Amino acid sequence: MKVALVYGSTTGRTRAAARSIVAELGREVIHDVIDIGVVSPAALASYDLILVGASTWHIGELQHDWADADGALSRLDLRGTRVALFGLGDQKEYGETFLDAMGLLYDRLLERGAKGGYGFWSTEGYAFKGSRALRESRFCGLALDDDNQRDRTPDRIRAWCRQITAELGLAAPLRRAG
Repeated sequence: MKVALVYGSTTGRTRAAARSIVAELGREVIHDVIDIGVVSPAALASYDLILVGASTWHIGELQHDWADADGALSRLDLRGTRVALFGLGDQKEYGETFLDAMGLLYDRLLERGAKGGYGFWSTEGYAFKGSRALRESRFCGLALDDDNQRDRTPDRIRAWCRQITAELGLAAPLRRAG
């Protein structure tokens, strides 16, 4: 299975989360790490599984690299590609739009034929008012809040990596125990 982790990052927090996920899963699982601000979205069509990282900006908007890639993304054929997402947001200052970008990207990827439903994450432990990332009372991917809960990020990443390894049948063992 050919796997890519693709992310957009302005402040470096999404990039740091991406690096933690790669360290956790290992390079035996993740073949390519792609900064969407540098690589054309067309490259995504060649993967069997894409792990997608996005942060929410302003009031529920896509991070600028993802916003710039949106037009090209809308032309992709992702039939047969599985996707799992992780998102970063601020549940206190932007509690009404917490992780909206993750939900927007999830919908766009499914519109292009991708298969989702992997890596959904509980809302337990978060205090927010609204989110486009909610699907049947769960987030459509791993929810990270490095503004208010940075201390929980490593454990959440480890748990999510174990979860998607099981859900997606990823062959390589995780890097760390825990």
